[in-house]
Amino acid sequence: MFVRTAGERDLAAVRTLLVETWHATYDAIYGAAKVTEITDEWHSIASLRSRLTRPNSEFLVADDGKRIGGMAFAAATADAKIILLNQLYVHPDCQRRGIGQALLDEV
Repeated sequence: MFVRTAGERDLAAVRTLLVETWHATYDAIYGAAKVTEITDEWHSIASLRSRLTRPNSEFLVADDGKRIGGMAFAAATADAKIILLNQLYVHPDCQRRGIGQALLDEV
C-alpha cells in the first residue's frame, strides 16, 4: 500500500474502514449498538469531509489501488511546533504489514 493525501472520492471507503475497524475493536467492550451510534456521529461523511479542508492539517490514506487499508488525520495546534495525531486506523485485515508506521511516518 502507498500513502497519499485523501480526497473527496475516498470518503465512503474511509468511512467503511472506520466502521469496520471500530466494530472489530470495540463491539466486545461497548456493544455493537453503541459502536454504531459512535461511528454514525464521529465517522459520518460530513464529519470526514470537514477534515479535508481543515487548515494546517493532513488527512492521509493507505491505498493499494483496490482498497483503503488505513487512514490518519493530524492537525497543527495553537503552538505551531505541536502536531496532534487525531486518528490513525488500519483495517484489521491489513494490520501487521507496516501500514500504520507508514501513515505515522508521513504525518
